[in-house]
Amino acid sequence: MSAVATRFKDKAPLQTLAKASKSCATQSLAYGKCIGKSYQDVSKDMCQAEFQAFKDCVQKSFGRRW
Repeated sequence: MSAVATRFKDKAPLQTLAKASKSCATQSLAYGKCIGKSYQDVSKDMCQAEFQAFKDCVQKSFGRRW
């Protein structure tokens, strides 16, 4: 078995990620609203604080950092 196969045993990673993000609805909504305000003029890091709050929440729920 390869090192990659033994490292990632989750057979449904997107479902796992979706479950982890369910508890982050507040942060997700704030990020979505920020992007929605200027979606036609998106620039790098324009909603960095909102994205970081959402990412931190998902990572905490997921139990894994990336």
